[in-house]
Amino acid sequence: MKRKILLVISALMLISCGQKEQEQAVSQVRPTDVAVTKITLQDITDYYTLPGTVEAWDDITVPSEISGPVTWIGKEEGSFVKQGEAILKINTDNLLANLNSAKVQLEDDKKEYLRQKNLYAQKAVSQKQYDTAKKTYDLAVVSYQLALDEFNKSTIKSPVTGIIDDVMPNIGEYVSPGTEVARLIDMSKLKIYVYVPENDVKYLRLGQTVDVYVAEIGGDKNIKQGVINYISVVSDSASNLTHKVRVDIALDRDIRPGRIVRVDIVRKHFQDVMVVDMYAVIDKDGQKVVFINNNGTAEERKVVTGDMIGTKVIIISGVEPGDELITSGQQFLSDGLPVRLGE
Repeated sequence: MKRKILLVISALMLISCGQKEQEQAVSQVRPTDVAVTKITLQDITDYYTLPGTVEAWDDITVPSEISGPVTWIGKEEGSFVKQGEAILKINTDNLLANLNSAKVQLEDDKKEYLRQKNLYAQKAVSQKQYDTAKKTYDLAVVSYQLALDEFNKSTIKSPVTGIIDDVMPNIGEYVSPGTEVARLIDMSKLKIYVYVPENDVKYLRLGQTVDVYVAEIGGDKNIKQGVINYISVVSDSASNLTHKVRVDIALDRDIRPGRIVRVDIVRKHFQDVMVVDMYAVIDKDGQKVVFINNNGTAEERKVVTGDMIGTKVIIISGVEPGDELITSGQQFLSDGLPVRLGE
């Protein structure tokens, strides 16, 4: 019996000595210098950036509707023009004479119509005389309007707001109906085409707002707002299964057709999630682990991760807000080793 008791006591003493030796060994290990950051709940947006080229809304050729020599050109190539603004004029001598003649005839026929109307009210003329006067006046109104329309056609006006890309005739050059006299780039709004990978199309919707970045001198970004108004239904195999997407943007003098821009498109927006640097998460035996600073000791935690956003990853479970996550030096750690915050 005494022998058994002595054996038990001896075993306990060996275990105690082993524990003390282990504690002494750990205490003698030099602490690993680490950097930490406190885990907090935050919002984060997952987006991707695609290049795109600005295009004019439309390319319009303006023809002449009458014949005659060009007498005036008011806009040169490259000029900005508003809708309804005059570009050039064609000789109007004959048209002006026709207009003036029609105006005089209209005034005479109007006076006669009003005189006949007054007499008819007094029963001084017949119904036929009154009807004839009214018919003559109505025809004079139509003739004057036709003459005015023809006269107005002698001034070629811009049908859109945009840039004059070309003015074809020179002053004195004779043009005929149908002759192209100007080419305009419709700048009432602009469009940008980007090609979205097939896996990301599911995050898009018509009417979605996107940020358009225009690189400026010095590296600063000039941010504009665009709207997605077209998403192709079928992917293009020639462009690695991408979908053509059109982003419309309001007229802006900072952006001209042909300019390269960058478009930011949002995939998802996460609210109140734990986000950490992806390099703080270590693959160990097929599991994801991180190290927490627990009063100067490295504490290994198994974690479940979610979406990756750039160099960040969302942590679903395994840590709590307020934990001090080790973000530097963790590759040299194991559970229970001492750590020291680096300066």
